[in-house]
Amino acid sequence: MGFDDLHYGNMDFGLTQDDFNSKFYVPAANDCMRCGLCLSSCPTYSLFQIEAETPRQRIRTIDKFLNDNQPITTEERKHLDNCLQCWACEPVCPSKMAYGALFDETQRQLARPLSLLAKLAFWLIAHKRCRKMLMPLLALYLKSGIQKPLRKSGFLKKLNLAEAEALLIKPALEILKAHYPSKCRETCGQVGLFTGCLTDHFDRVTLNAAIELLTAIGYEVMVPSKQSCCGAIHQHNGQPADQLIANNIDVYNDLNLDAVIFTATGCGAMLSEYHTFDNPGAITFCDKLIDVNDFLLNNWPEEIKLKPTNLKVAVHEPCNQRNVLKNQQAVYKLLEKIPGLTVVPLADNHLCCGAGGSYMLTHPENATELRVKRLNSIYATEADKLTTSNFGCSLFLNNMGLTIEHPIKLLSVQLQ
Repeated sequence: MGFDDLHYGNMDFGLTQDDFNSKFYVPAANDCMRCGLCLSSCPTYSLFQIEAETPRQRIRTIDKFLNDNQPITTEERKHLDNCLQCWACEPVCPSKMAYGALFDETQRQLARPLSLLAKLAFWLIAHKRCRKMLMPLLALYLKSGIQKPLRKSGFLKKLNLAEAEALLIKPALEILKAHYPSKCRETCGQVGLFTGCLTDHFDRVTLNAAIELLTAIGYEVMVPSKQSCCGAIHQHNGQPADQLIANNIDVYNDLNLDAVIFTATGCGAMLSEYHTFDNPGAITFCDKLIDVNDFLLNNWPEEIKLKPTNLKVAVHEPCNQRNVLKNQQAVYKLLEKIPGLTVVPLADNHLCCGAGGSYMLTHPENATELRVKRLNSIYATEADKLTTSNFGCSLFLNNMGLTIEHPIKLLSVQLQ
């Protein structure tokens, strides 16, 4: 991992490569302002209400490990692992703490030996062809009728697969085309669509909506078959992601694109951090990277009108959208294009819903408690639908029977 400068949004931390390699900048305990601003934004503190589950205590543990070269205790490790990596503490921190980068580096150095199941999971995420071969088997499993008896048997729990299996939905088996032409007489340009690993199979509705809207406003859409996982799951679990990152940079930089577009903010947050890795093509890649909500908002033709509706939609703001991409307002502005649509934000959008990437699998009890909090705020809106731009959040919340759609799906349905 290499840093020319460490940035957070438009704020420059002024850390050089040598600074990052030699001495991480972590304020010492007596440098902490102890303002407590991070506490109200921290989901684990909202659950446990103890100092050990606060960002400021975790940063001291990180300081102890990275800077003082001291081992951390089992208890300290437990509290580190409880972190959802939502980065909600960063925007509110007066010291401009680069918590996310420091946490990832700590995870990398503390990485435990993986179980056979974990090795298989990381391997499948990284190997697209083998992952695709698994999809028909998953579809067959869902159709076979053995799901309920298998759950009751307790066999899935013994294999530590119960949480993952509970989230399983029907995968898309057809392969997206490599090229989708513009539907307009004059083509405005050519964009590449990032499909990710899980979204490629399990959120095809959103990807199809993106293709429909992008071609409707005059863009050709390229879907490179050689693209890979963004690397987020590996990176945030202390596993090397460099090969995945390098592959995506090469694949998209080899195409003559006006933009590289993502639909899932979890992927987008990781893609937006590619510039922090030591790769000569990273800046070129990041300069073209953009969220589908932003792209549609910036390039929507005035002549394209949407059908009116009297629906009420609640907006869930994913952590990676609020705290890394910081473009959650684009969703509200984009949805304003639908006449008659009532849009309301959730009351506790500043708190993580519990999904947290793979956190919903590794810490199911904590994740479930946070989901209950989010569900209460959702039901309080009395909305007809919930919208979110992150597939992981959608998958986790949809497990409770809610009607959840990506904002661009709402738009595609209203195309005249």
